[in-house]
Amino acid sequence: MKFKVITENEFSEFSSKHEYESFMQTVELGNLKKELGNVVYYVGVSKSNKIVAATLLLEEKTIFDKKTFYAPRGFLIDYNDIEVLSFFTSELKKFIKEKKGFMLTIDPNVIYRVRTSDGELIDNDKVKNDLAISNLKSLGYKHFGFNKYLETIQVRWGYRLQLDKPYEEIKEHFSKSTRKNIDSCYKKGLLVRKGKIEDLPTMEEIFESTSRRKDFFFRSLEYYQKMYKHMKDLMTIYIAYLDPNVYLENTKKLLEEEKQKNIEIDKKIKSNCVGTKLLTQKETSDKLLLKYEEELVKAKKFKKDYPNGKDIAVLLSMKSGNEYLTLSSGTLEEYKNFTPKYALYDYHIKDAYKMGYKYVNFYGITGDFEKGNKYYGIYEFKKGFNGNVIELIGQFSLKITNFYDVYMTMKKIKNKIKKRRGCLKIK
Repeated sequence: MKFKVITENEFSEFSSKHEYESFMQTVELGNLKKELGNVVYYVGVSKSNKIVAATLLLEEKTIFDKKTFYAPRGFLIDYNDIEVLSFFTSELKKFIKEKKGFMLTIDPNVIYRVRTSDGELIDNDKVKNDLAISNLKSLGYKHFGFNKYLETIQVRWGYRLQLDKPYEEIKEHFSKSTRKNIDSCYKKGLLVRKGKIEDLPTMEEIFESTSRRKDFFFRSLEYYQKMYKHMKDLMTIYIAYLDPNVYLENTKKLLEEEKQKNIEIDKKIKSNCVGTKLLTQKETSDKLLLKYEEELVKAKKFKKDYPNGKDIAVLLSMKSGNEYLTLSSGTLEEYKNFTPKYALYDYHIKDAYKMGYKYVNFYGITGDFEKGNKYYGIYEFKKGFNGNVIELIGQFSLKITNFYDVYMTMKKIKNKIKKRRGCLKIK
């Protein structure tokens, strides 16, 4: 076996066919990281002149001119092949040490367990990757652990939908509320289009609005411009916009339908003995009439203010191996009641079918499925699509030099200080 620095073309050819292929292990991401200030390497192992393992490595300076190295979503390697894994690890340690590195972090794109939509374990020994974990530990990698929340660099828990049946058949198994919300989006006048480079300011504006509301991290417009420059072939921007004409006409239609329904209920009340059920129907209908009348006022104003429509929500999707992944989404606060996220995800799923993907990956959730969890709403929304919870094997760090111990001690001290100030952690 031979360890070597490989070319971008060699890496792309190998990564595009690997089982653990991810958008985070691509030349496109590497080029973005270069422009953002990282030093990027592509290294691999060849056996009989054939590459059998490879990874994109990101170098980042820390204190005292010391460096950390990171392989986002881990190596492209068979983690069960201890011979190749051991050789690659040994050579990586030498390579990183020569570059003044003291630590390597990986978070492999390797599934540990697949769970039901409710988070219950599925008894499937083929999926449980204990051997991969034990092999890494035996080579000196320190496992962060089976964390439930967002403590690691990348999310460990995700939600995935398998596209093994026609769309309409899959949709039948969505929750009743999810199907209703998808259909309701279109009835309200929501349409979805694919964004272009000109739409990046809109995407940034919506993401910033959402992030501030939910106290999430968000990126700058400059970042998204660089991202688009290097990763446009992997990313798709979906924009949900409200059509003023459809919004107005559909609101009128809903109001007229409810008026007729209300008249029929009045007739029944006058001609029959009034029961609790009929009175409840009348009360519900009266409330809906008031709601649609108020909505009609809003629809008329919206058409006046936005005759060409308005962008109200966005979804950023990534092509990632055999998965079509929803990376990030956002909605303007004042249009949340239109639930545009359902239209965006529905469009994303339909596109995944067109492009021949095996899975739709709705990406990050936590491993806490209790309603008290502050992130429960994210899981609850994705759960409505009736997929599976995916649990990855987690994050690992490898000590390269003794400065690793100094750095980790300093990091713990800083984290304690941050917690006292009301922060969760440092990165």
